[in-house]
Amino acid sequence: MATGELQHELLGKVMVTVRQNSRHVSARWKSGLVNLNVPQGIRLPELKRILDDLTPRLMASRPQVTYHDGQELLFPYVDFVIRRQNFAPSKILGTASVPVSSVEVGSDWDMELESTSRAISDMLCKIARKVAPEVLLPRARDIADKTGQHPVGWIISSGHRTLGQCSGEGIISLSYVLVFLPAELSDYVIYHELAHLSEMNHSERFHKLLNHYLNGRETELRRKLQAYIWPVLRK
Repeated sequence: MATGELQHELLGKVMVTVRQNSRHVSARWKSGLVNLNVPQGIRLPELKRILDDLTPRLMASRPQVTYHDGQELLFPYVDFVIRRQNFAPSKILGTASVPVSSVEVGSDWDMELESTSRAISDMLCKIARKVAPEVLLPRARDIADKTGQHPVGWIISSGHRTLGQCSGEGIISLSYVLVFLPAELSDYVIYHELAHLSEMNHSERFHKLLNHYLNGRETELRRKLQAYIWPVLRK
């Protein structure tokens, strides 16, 4: 049995296991990643075609977030540690600090329940809202200096779905959930909004400018963001 990995534009990293006795390809989610079992001898182009065929089902069955004791969520600006605590068994407590924040789950909470996952996700978001101005705005201003674009102001917003927005007055809003993104994806959102200071729509000129900012990686990064598996529930 041999194991490897490949990158899919929608599914992200896919773990591939070659099984000698297998006759069919099977796929399932495990620990937030697609695990693909394939028979020996299958070639990469055929494997990619099969994976593309399976993608709609896999995207529809993508699991909600789950957490466990001792889990570490590592991000560019702040890391989160999830651990058990016994001194307040009925509560989920949070400590917001940089570079490491913590979520402490009381012993009364069943980590296997969806309700517990929702409560932990809520606490992670609460912490992220507190640290976001400290960690996101300096990076946003550095990127603005690189582009020569200077918004009238910056706002950290509480929205989950709208990651960034540029107003007609030149004020850029960034969602606090950017804290939960890899650096290249949070930077992508910032560059996107800075490009709107010159082009308020998504015209060809807008995409040309954004692609220039991103050294030709606009399409790649947009697809990565679309496929990203968030560590919190986005409401």
